[in-house]
Amino acid sequence: MDNAELAFCSEEERMNQRRAVLRCVTGLAVWMTAAACGEGPRTPEGAAFQTAGQAVSSGPDFVVTSVKGPPSVRQGGDITVSVEVCNQGTQEGNTDVDLYLSADGVITPPVPPSPASDLVVGHMYIGYLSPGQCQTRNVRLWLSTEGTYYLGAGVDPSNTTIESNENNNLQVGNRIGVGDQPDFVVTSVTGPTSMRPGDVSTASVEVCNQGTQWGSADVELYLSADEIITPSVPPSPASDVVVVNMYIGYLNPGQCRTVRTPFRANTQGTFYLGAVVDPSNSIPELIDDNNTRVGNRIGVGDQPDFVVTSVTGPTSMRPGDVSTASVEVCNQGTQWGSADVELYLSADEIITPSVPPSPASDVVVVNMYIGYLNPGQCRTVRTSFRANTQGTFYLGAVVDPSNGIPELIDDNNTRVGNRIGVGDQPDFVVTSVTGPTSMRPGEVSFASVEVCNQGTRWGSADDVELYLSADEIITPSVPPSPASDVVVGNMYIGYLNPGQCRTVRMPFGANTQGTFYLGAATDPSNGTPELFEDNNTRVGNRIGIGDKPDFVVTSVTGPTNVNPSQQFSATATVCNQGTVTGSTEVRLYLSQDAVITPYDSAPDFNIGWANTAPLAPDQCQTLTMTGLDVSWRPEGSYYLGASVDPYSDDNELLEDNNTRVGNRIGVGNKSDLVVTSVTGPANVLPGQQFPATVTVCNQGTVTDGTNVALYLSYDSVITPVEPFSSTPDFSIGWANTDSLAPGQCQTLTITGQSWLPEGSYYLGAAVDIGPRERESSLDNKTRVGNRIGVGYKSDLVVTSVTGPASVQPNQQFSTTVTVCNQGTVTGSTGATLYLSYDSVITPIEPFSSTPDFSIGWANTDTLAPGQCQTLTITGQGLSWLPEGTYYLGAAVDMGPSERESSLDNKTRVGNRIGVGYKPDLVVTSVTGPASVQSNQQFSATVTVCNQGTVTASTYVTLYLSYDSVITPAEPFRSNSDFSIGWANTDSLAPGQCQTMTMPGQSWLPAGTYYLGAAADLGPSEREFFIDNNTQVGASISVLP
Repeated sequence: MDNAELAFCSEEERMNQRRAVLRCVTGLAVWMTAAACGEGPRTPEGAAFQTAGQAVSSGPDFVVTSVKGPPSVRQGGDITVSVEVCNQGTQEGNTDVDLYLSADGVITPPVPPSPASDLVVGHMYIGYLSPGQCQTRNVRLWLSTEGTYYLGAGVDPSNTTIESNENNNLQVGNRIGVGDQPDFVVTSVTGPTSMRPGDVSTASVEVCNQGTQWGSADVELYLSADEIITPSVPPSPASDVVVVNMYIGYLNPGQCRTVRTPFRANTQGTFYLGAVVDPSNSIPELIDDNNTRVGNRIGVGDQPDFVVTSVTGPTSMRPGDVSTASVEVCNQGTQWGSADVELYLSADEIITPSVPPSPASDVVVVNMYIGYLNPGQCRTVRTSFRANTQGTFYLGAVVDPSNGIPELIDDNNTRVGNRIGVGDQPDFVVTSVTGPTSMRPGEVSFASVEVCNQGTRWGSADDVELYLSADEIITPSVPPSPASDVVVGNMYIGYLNPGQCRTVRMPFGANTQGTFYLGAATDPSNGTPELFEDNNTRVGNRIGIGDKPDFVVTSVTGPTNVNPSQQFSATATVCNQGTVTGSTEVRLYLSQDAVITPYDSAPDFNIGWANTAPLAPDQCQTLTMTGLDVSWRPEGSYYLGASVDPYSDDNELLEDNNTRVGNRIGVGNKSDLVVTSVTGPANVLPGQQFPATVTVCNQGTVTDGTNVALYLSYDSVITPVEPFSSTPDFSIGWANTDSLAPGQCQTLTITGQSWLPEGSYYLGAAVDIGPRERESSLDNKTRVGNRIGVGYKSDLVVTSVTGPASVQPNQQFSTTVTVCNQGTVTGSTGATLYLSYDSVITPIEPFSSTPDFSIGWANTDTLAPGQCQTLTITGQGLSWLPEGTYYLGAAVDMGPSERESSLDNKTRVGNRIGVGYKPDLVVTSVTGPASVQSNQQFSATVTVCNQGTVTASTYVTLYLSYDSVITPAEPFRSNSDFSIGWANTDSLAPGQCQTMTMPGQSWLPAGTYYLGAAADLGPSEREFFIDNNTQVGASISVLP
């Protein structure tokens, strides 16, 4: 069937021809699957590119937003290209798309009678798109002309559709090599941030073969004065310095290999670390100009190198008030040293230190001394500061602001942090937007929107609007400008105090079909003066609207290692997030990387498949695929993954969410020894010996043993000692394991010696990497454990906080707070009780304010190391607090930094607490039979408690659910869980519970469900909490 015949096919006939050869263009045979089955009538050749009409102010506007394909294909092979088309216009319409191969990055469609410069290699029809709607389609192509090309696409190639913009129809994608050759690329280069001249350190280089044939190559490691790595190719002189050359070995198509190599730097200075594969260009490749990669900078010398790694502070403060900022400074150099740190307020994201005689563009608000730092050591300091000028600023910090200290790198001393509004106004932000993943047109569902006031004054944000958007940018509707996003809901948020948040459930409906982002905007008309006016929107999850299924893989699991001759099993869980029942195909893959590409022509390897049963909306099925065989695959390390609908045969709400990557899997006859846990004491004295517990497991396929080294590290990354290389971490002990069979573990007690300077460290362990040939994976050999303080200091921490679920505003109440001394010397402290709008407790500090409310305090006794004390602290009458919901928390007095080994473990959040005159009805337990016959009546036991402060009653509904999340029915809402019975409680006084026996009717199809119950949500103002009304019980089987 040729193009002319296909153009007049019925939809059914076109679907039946989706795997037919459609046409041949300039020596390229084109084969299209279902994505190309809807090809519509084509314009006759002579009029193919006549302009249909002038651009108009209204109408559709089709754009190609992405074109993606594989990096290579064999000559005569097939590829699958993914194209996303969006309608940015104001009216709906349909269109078609041409696919191109271009020798450059500019897509030039053929315009007869001029000869074509780019090759048309495919065509597909795009159905009707509403304004703002996007559609992703997959097209399968056969390519037969060798060369290096850019993939491209053009929408409305014949200009037959009158669009509001006729100049945005083309899009270029990735490059692709067509032929039978390898294509080596360096995908990452990492090394130390500093080293001494003459020292040996270790770099890690990953090389991948993106080509179509196996091959091998050399890799050279370079030090370069700039970001452009220039290989040394005689007779040209070398501009960059080669520090090592290594053989990478053979790589199959799609295979990657990471090598760790020692190298020495003999020249002082600041360099970029880089790598080049096939540096002499001696190996024929599909693409020859993609062999280099630049990595991190490295300072070579005998100096410190101070960097600010984080700056955090409040989001708002009043002029003249004092607040607290936290600054972390690290020494990335090779020598110890000390420096000053300055805190700045800046009008932009570029922090410019004040260096006389130049005038200061940014405002210095505090200067502090950071103290001495050893190489690799970090220190976090908290400092008070005052802001006297109103406005919107960036908080930033600079270490060594005057450049008075010689460093390895002098231009990395600044860091910008969060924005801060200084003034006397509210600042409303949307912190979260969540809704369903799918719904039918015309249905009503609910979205949850949380709005917070980050400002310094109370206020009302007027309304919150809910939107459907074609992209991730939410654009509020502000007349007279036309609305680009669709408003689907509106709700009044009410008054919010500074630091207060409120979550509202908003009903919304949608009358259009397509894939959208759900989003929200507070104060959408900018009618409320705020500290910030540009932070009022938030994008949430995607939502598919229509009458289609939507299949997703939610988990993939398999063994960590398999013997090539061993068959094995793997499981994949598939869920239908759509709106109608459907079934699909599931395929398992082995991939060299964490991206699963589910096509026969892909570099990933299909190792098994299965079909799901028909899945109702929100139903899941776990499939176990057995007898999987990988004997035909080369030994190595892979990612296990899965894809549903791998050939895009199913018509789904979302077409780009069908893959999932799971665990890594090693194929071969090798051991794989890993550290699974490391534990030790919280604090030790300097020079003290102490025991640490390390568990080592063999995840491989052959028996092996190893030695284990114990480390103390300034950070949470353990860098083990390797031959000819150094490490910034400190080896403090070691032990040998026994020979461990596959799957066997051994727990060792290793004695460590704390011979380091006083300070706070991370405890970690590493197994000996050994020869590369012995292990299936080389990047899973370290494990970080708990932090450990070395010194003569106390370490007082809050380990638990508990209190009532609710209290009346004028009521005193009791709480329990447990404080422990994890340090090495005796100490005592004061404990302060707080109520907070959020789960972060911000204690009061000298000269600084807090958004949380102090409601009580008590002193501990003197606590010996390891001793704990439980305090009963009375919360004072809360009549001065606004009614609402809070988090209960506590903090111990930080005191002088010299007294404590750790300063960031002083707070603890406890339970939520409601303040006011409201009930709070919760289901605390649900029990029923393990199985029932279909359509049988049965009894379930449900306990309901009133955790509020006033008497109330409720009705309780019994549910069966496909999953462990009970979704209760609400007005105007279609519900995925099944109501099977209900009953009313008596009036329950505060603290009173009632256990009811409820009748249920199992009218559902045979299967396994979760039994659950929900108390009536009712209006949100009736209860303290509306997110604690459901409870799930055990699973229940409905038998045929």
